[in-house]
Amino acid sequence: MPVTVQVRLRHGRYDAGTIRPSIAEWPPHPARMFCALVASAQSVEDWDALRWLERSGAPYVWADGCVSVSRTDSFVVTNQTELGGGSQFWPGRTNQARSRASATPAGENFAVVWPEAEATGDLSTRLERMARRIPYVGRSTSQAEVTTIAMLPAEQPAWSRWAPSRIGATNTVDLRVPYPGYVDALREVYDLGGRSWEVARAIPYTQVVEQVSLPVEPVRSPWDDLMIWGFGKPTARIGGDQVLRLTSTLRKAVLKRIGADIPAQVSGHGADDRPHVAFLALPDVGHEHADGHLLGVALAVPRDMPAEEWKQLVRALIGADPLTRLTPRPMPEISLRYGADPRRRTLRVETWRGPAEGARSWVTATPMVTDGMLRARRSVEDLVAKSLARVGYPEPVDLEVSAAPLTGGAVWRPRQETLPEGRPKRPMTHVRVRFARPVIGPVIAGSLRYMGLGLFAPEREQP
Repeated sequence: MPVTVQVRLRHGRYDAGTIRPSIAEWPPHPARMFCALVASAQSVEDWDALRWLERSGAPYVWADGCVSVSRTDSFVVTNQTELGGGSQFWPGRTNQARSRASATPAGENFAVVWPEAEATGDLSTRLERMARRIPYVGRSTSQAEVTTIAMLPAEQPAWSRWAPSRIGATNTVDLRVPYPGYVDALREVYDLGGRSWEVARAIPYTQVVEQVSLPVEPVRSPWDDLMIWGFGKPTARIGGDQVLRLTSTLRKAVLKRIGADIPAQVSGHGADDRPHVAFLALPDVGHEHADGHLLGVALAVPRDMPAEEWKQLVRALIGADPLTRLTPRPMPEISLRYGADPRRRTLRVETWRGPAEGARSWVTATPMVTDGMLRARRSVEDLVAKSLARVGYPEPVDLEVSAAPLTGGAVWRPRQETLPEGRPKRPMTHVRVRFARPVIGPVIAGSLRYMGLGLFAPEREQP
């Protein structure tokens, strides 16, 4: 989750100069924003938060690409005393010519962004409080309103992005940045009466040029429609390890309600060359407090299911005599409430289908059982890629497998006694995958995909 420090210039002007005050500073230096946070620190916890931030790498700068620059020339009184001092108001002091430059962007906002930072709740709170205490950025005449957010800033039309570059690159500008040990260096130099520039470090930045490209057509999942039931109240909390018990009970209930002439894509018999209806249990995943308990069940209906068979399925489940309960023995009876619930993340269709334009990054909410067995010269990654290709998803450009969940709330493992008997023991793993093309979900893969294992959730795209 990124960390963004947003600045609104109250008067639309950024009064700050480079090492030479006659040259306006633009884009804003990340170190200047960091020094403003240092000046507002009040407790040990604040200092700890700043030390964490200084170790989070060089940030990006999002600001207007074009600004107007002005310079003010004036005489100011120096702090040095001389016998021949010529100041009319401060005897013994001299006046000295000073030039001060300012930048006025088209808009009044800019942002300093740490895209890879992962701030916990307490760190975010500390940074927010320090930001609110900042009265100005740059000189005291550059009044500002400063906030921090745990996300990327909203794009503005005139903004450009400056990103850390490499030494020797062309068309770069040197910006001062925080670095590990910067907080302690600043405190030490301030105690000695020095200035922040004495311990500054600068690195080259380059302006990121957006590449104009044609939109990529997303790949559609073999499953289209999601029929969702949430658990009614009162229902005891159901752990995610009961996923197979619920999906097998749901499948039996659906087959019983249809009765005779069950469509092949519902029963799974006689439709080996086409995707079947997938019976799913929906865990609480993908947010800060997710714990993986089950909140509902669902059917993923194949995209190519004939209209008459689809109507037969719908009539059996939500017609005159709708499905309202499950009896997953030995568990107590569960009441069901049909329909997606926009108030609960797990019971939203878009949670499992992803955005309208598709998503490239997906992560398992329930572990995947691969379609093949481990053999010599065949890794788990190879088996996972083969399982994804078998369903029809595009080629992965990045693939991570893990015995443990890779997202908050993902089901660790189903209970051993709920696994189907007589099936060969194949690798069970959690997966994070990034596809070459965006995919519109739901994404389900693996040998137990029709029983709710290998269910993926989309992840937010990283910059």
